[in-house]
Amino acid sequence: MRHWRAWLLPAAAGGGFAAIWFLDANRAVFMALNALGPATSDALWANITVLGDTVVAFALCLPLWRRRPEALWAFLFVALLGTAWVDGLKPFIDADRPPAVLGEAVHVIGPPYKHHTFPSGHATAAFAIGGLYALGAGSRAVAAIALAVALLAALSRAVVGVHWPLDILAGALGGWLAAVIALAIAHRTRAFGTKPAVQWLLALFVAACAGWLVIGYAKSGYPQADLFQRALGICCLGAAAARLKRAAA
Repeated sequence: MRHWRAWLLPAAAGGGFAAIWFLDANRAVFMALNALGPATSDALWANITVLGDTVVAFALCLPLWRRRPEALWAFLFVALLGTAWVDGLKPFIDADRPPAVLGEAVHVIGPPYKHHTFPSGHATAAFAIGGLYALGAGSRAVAAIALAVALLAALSRAVVGVHWPLDILAGALGGWLAAVIALAIAHRTRAFGTKPAVQWLLALFVAACAGWLVIGYAKSGYPQADLFQRALGICCLGAAAARLKRAAA
């Protein structure tokens, strides 16, 4: 990705990370974001935060099938790079999450996770898949929606009380860079990745993720969002079925 706009978000995330770090504002920014929960609705933020769940994020790639074959091929690399970013850093930066540090001062929605906070896996997944759509879908409207959804899902991790702002910014940075690198790799290897057999295998995998949401086996830890997850799975499967029907007509 040579276009300068692709690097605006990493620059903003990096700048925000540096500012919060040097100003020692991690706790203050967290408390401001966390206060949004009781000021609005726990159920609302529970539904927003599941958009960064791995199974949900993977299922949301199903509509790319037969619309953006190269972007669907890039999904494979996005998944690998995003996983490497999160699982590679968490064991080495074993910082405690807000509930372990601030106790009852934190408004927690969902599971009260206490350890392995850096970086945020949900923020990474949200910006990895959001970046895939924003940079690979070829539409400004889609890009704007993808960025807005990714931002809300990432910020929700502080609102539900389980991640610091630095965790979220690191996740956004890693997720977006995963999308940039994945799309570059996919472009170079598109002759293989856009073959029908490869596309079908990828489609079946993300369709299985969508099906997992529909039958209710994808437990995110947020029961308030079970209906929303099922609806997302149905919509993704419906979009793929409509595309397949159109191609067969």
